[in-house]
Amino acid sequence: MTDAGQPQAALPGLEEPAGPLHRLFFALVPPEPVREQIADVASSLREGGRIEARWVKPARYHITLAFLGDHPSLRPSLLEAARSAVGKVRVAPFAWLPDQIASFSGRRPPCVLRSTRASPALQTLWEQLRRELSLVRLGGRIERGFTPHVTLAYGLRDLPVPIAVAPIAWPVDRVVLLHSEVGSSDYETLGSWRLPG
Repeated sequence: MTDAGQPQAALPGLEEPAGPLHRLFFALVPPEPVREQIADVASSLREGGRIEARWVKPARYHITLAFLGDHPSLRPSLLEAARSAVGKVRVAPFAWLPDQIASFSGRRPPCVLRSTRASPALQTLWEQLRRELSLVRLGGRIERGFTPHVTLAYGLRDLPVPIAVAPIAWPVDRVVLLHSEVGSSDYETLGSWRLPG
């Protein structure tokens, strides 16, 4: 309150946000049989006590291809630009073969499933999508490099050494546009694009 007893106006830039932020990203989502195999790997690690961590729900397993940012609203122009970009990607379906559990560095280091072998097709998919998003001015938040992985957990410490697992054959045949409200644990699929065969 002011000295006169009137409510004080909010300072510019410090207003309360009008609503939740909307997070958008392009991703690869595993088909159900692959999701179950990944969940089995995570379950064996958890039950074996090899990793102390906060585990990711299997429904959230994905590979992030391109993070499009957090937005105050889902503007039609934003969605149309994203759809236009992904529609120009020309990569044939392929298989990705993750075969290792490892850690990324950080305060709560992610425990991830990744492949020890490079996937030229997956790299090409990422490069094409990144280029097309840049052309519609949505490439500003995309990382300069790409390390394909599925986050399984957020650990209390790094794994001392990577853990080999039986290769999982993940058939990649579509890209999806995922949406979530920041702070929510649920994803909504806003679009799915089959890779041209």
